[in-house]
Amino acid sequence: MPSKYKDAQGRFLTKALFKETTTLEMRAKFSPEFTLKEDDIPGYKSMRSIYIKMEDPTEYAFAIEVLGSWEHWLKLVNSGWFKEHIDAWRSELDFKLKSRGYKQMNKLAEDGNKDAARWLAEGKYNNKPTKRGRPSKEEVQGELKTQAKYKTDVAADAERLGIKLVK
Repeated sequence: MPSKYKDAQGRFLTKALFKETTTLEMRAKFSPEFTLKEDDIPGYKSMRSIYIKMEDPTEYAFAIEVLGSWEHWLKLVNSGWFKEHIDAWRSELDFKLKSRGYKQMNKLAEDGNKDAARWLAEGKYNNKPTKRGRPSKEEVQGELKTQAKYKTDVAADAERLGIKLVK
């Protein structure tokens, strides 16, 4: 099925989808339907608003309904310029769903559910990890580079000062 959000060469549109990121040259070929704003503006639907209202943390149903393709959604979310927007939307949706869960647990506790009451009393809704865990590969590599630079700097200083280092 051909997508209405593709250019003449069949490539998925990304920047051309939005009022704020499309150029005059792009608008000559395709009229954007969406805005990156929080709410709809005349002539443009807020993609953020649709995303939040759909409440789909998997993003699959959203991708199919709004863009007609999961592949197109992946192309959009992997665009560097779009990252700050989707990160903010994901965070907001996460808090919205957590808020709903908190309200449901509170209602259960009020109705006498002891597990819900304990969950609330222990502050489990904060969802904060107790242990940090293993550092990521990027953090390990960064630390190794820092240590290597430090050793190089110390060796250069020692040589300049005429100090022999013991290994």
